[in-house]
Amino acid sequence: MEIKHIRWIAVVGLIAIVELQYVWLVNTYKLTKESIQMKGEELFPEAALQEVFLRVSKTKKDSTVTMSVNFDAEKDMETLSNPGQWLMSYMHVSFQEIALKDFNRDVSFTDLDSIYTHMLDSIGFSAAVASCIVDSTGRVIKSSSRFDINGKGILRTSPLPISLDGNRFLQGVITNPYWVIFQRMTLLLLATVLIMILVIVCIIYQIRIIVRQDKIAKLREDFSYAMIHDMKTPLSSILMGTQILETGKLDAQPEKKARYFRILKEEGEHLLSLTNKVLTLSKLENHQLKLEKETCSLRPMLEDLAEKYKAKALKHITYRWNLQADTVYADEEFLKEALSNLIDNAVKYSGEEVEITFSSGRLPGEDYIKVHDTGFGIPLKDQSKIFEKYERASAAGRSRYGGPAGFGLGLNYVLRVVEAHGGRVTLESIEGEYSKFTIYLPAEENAAERKLPEEEQ
Repeated sequence: MEIKHIRWIAVVGLIAIVELQYVWLVNTYKLTKESIQMKGEELFPEAALQEVFLRVSKTKKDSTVTMSVNFDAEKDMETLSNPGQWLMSYMHVSFQEIALKDFNRDVSFTDLDSIYTHMLDSIGFSAAVASCIVDSTGRVIKSSSRFDINGKGILRTSPLPISLDGNRFLQGVITNPYWVIFQRMTLLLLATVLIMILVIVCIIYQIRIIVRQDKIAKLREDFSYAMIHDMKTPLSSILMGTQILETGKLDAQPEKKARYFRILKEEGEHLLSLTNKVLTLSKLENHQLKLEKETCSLRPMLEDLAEKYKAKALKHITYRWNLQADTVYADEEFLKEALSNLIDNAVKYSGEEVEITFSSGRLPGEDYIKVHDTGFGIPLKDQSKIFEKYERASAAGRSRYGGPAGFGLGLNYVLRVVEAHGGRVTLESIEGEYSKFTIYLPAEENAAERKLPEEEQ
C-alpha cells in the first residue's frame, strides 16, 4: 500500500475518532444541562417556600396577626392527578398572598437568591442565580438583576404561581449555566483532550514508522539494484577478457595481451574495492575498525589519485594545488580511499570538463584538506542528508546532466572514516556552480588526547 493511501486512511480514522468524541461530548453536555435544569426545577419551589416563611417570620416579630388558609379542597382536588403537589402549590400561593396582603411584604429577591444559591451549592452546582416576577405572558415585572429572560445563555425554571388570580408568577434563573456545565464536565474534557492527544501522537508515530520502513525498503531495493549494476560491468569485462585470452588469439600481440591483463586487474580491484567499502562501513558502524595512524605525506597521495582519475576519465580534468600543509596524521590507506571518493564524485558529477582544486593547511589543534570542484553542485535541500548511508541526493537532477546516480556509499564512507579519526567533514556547495568538501583531522600533537576515547569505542 502506498504511503499516501496510508496517510489518507489515518486522516479518515482520526476524523472518525474526533466525530465520535464530539457526539459523546454533545450528548454528555445535553445530559448535564438537563440534570442542572431538573435540579433547578426541584429546588426553586422549596427555596421560594423558605423565602416566604422567612419573610413572614421577620414580620411576625412585630405583629400578632394569625395566618389562615381557606380553600375548597374537595372541589379543586377532583380534577387533579397529583393532590399532594396541588396542595403544596396552593399553600405556597396562599402564603405568598398572605405575606403580600396581610403583612404588606412582597418577595425578597435578596433572600430568595441567597437561599436558592445555597441549595444549588449544597448539591455541587456553584451557580450564579437570579429571580424575577413575571405575568401570565412571561413579561418580567420585577427582578433581582438585569438579564434577558429570553436569552440563550440562561436556564429558567417553570413559572411558580404566587397569586390566586394567576397574574403573578415567580421564576428562578441560573445566569451562568455554561460555566456550571463545564465545571461538571471538567474531568471528562481533560480525559477527552488527553485521549485525543494520545491518539494523534500514536497515529503520527505509526505513520512515521511506516514511512521509515517504506524508505528503508526503497533504499534496500535501490542499493541492491545499484550494487548489482555496478558489479555487472566489471564482471562482464572480466568474463569477456578471460574468454578472449583463453582463445590464444592475443599470444602474438603481447602489448594488446598486456592491456587486457591490466583491464582484468583493474576491474578485479574495482570489485574488491566495492566489497571492502561495504565491509569497512559495517566495521566503522560497529566500532570494530582498527586504524593505524602515522604521519602521511599529502602530495604523493593526492598526485597518485589525480593521475589515476585523469587516466581513466573520458573528460578533461584540470588540477590545481594549494597545499600549505605537507603532512597529516592519519591512517594512510583509509584516508586515501576517502579522498578517492571525493575525487570520484567530482569527476562523476560534472560536465565535459572539471577543475579540481586541492588545498591543505593547519589550524590550532587540527589539519584540514579541501577538495573543491566545479561540478554540478548539490541542492541546498539535499545537503543535510548527503552523508547518509545509501543516500542518492538529487539523482534525477544529476541524470539530466548525464551523471550517474550511484548508490550512496562514497560520502558516508568519507564521513565514517573521518569520524573514526576523531575529525569532521563539512560541505559548502551551490547548485550548478561548485562543491567544496573539507576534511578536518586532529593534529599529531592532539591525536594522543583523542586516542583513549577511540579505544573505548
